[in-house]
Amino acid sequence: MESALQRIEYDLEPGANTDKDVRVYALSTCAFCRRGMEYLKKNGIAFKYVYLDKIDPDLKRQAKAELKEKFRNITVFPVLVVDDTEAVAGFVEEEWKDMVEA
Repeated sequence: MESALQRIEYDLEPGANTDKDVRVYALSTCAFCRRGMEYLKKNGIAFKYVYLDKIDPDLKRQAKAELKEKFRNITVFPVLVVDDTEAVAGFVEEEWKDMVEA
């Protein structure tokens, strides 16, 4: 059975750096989410993103549960997931830089 995270329709932000599979789970009203995505754009990082507050509420609930189960410390937005193996919650530029440029 397909997971909720696989059923989400992501938007794609193109960039020159496509070395990693970068996904951002955000809220459309979140200033930190906007800052995080602007950081990725400014640095030419290609990424997929979704505004969880704009998708079906059941799918949103399932997606949040899957993120928490898989990555444990997911409590705030945005959530940056790299190569589906590591994630960080919230936007702290140094943490994001370490994850996308390592």
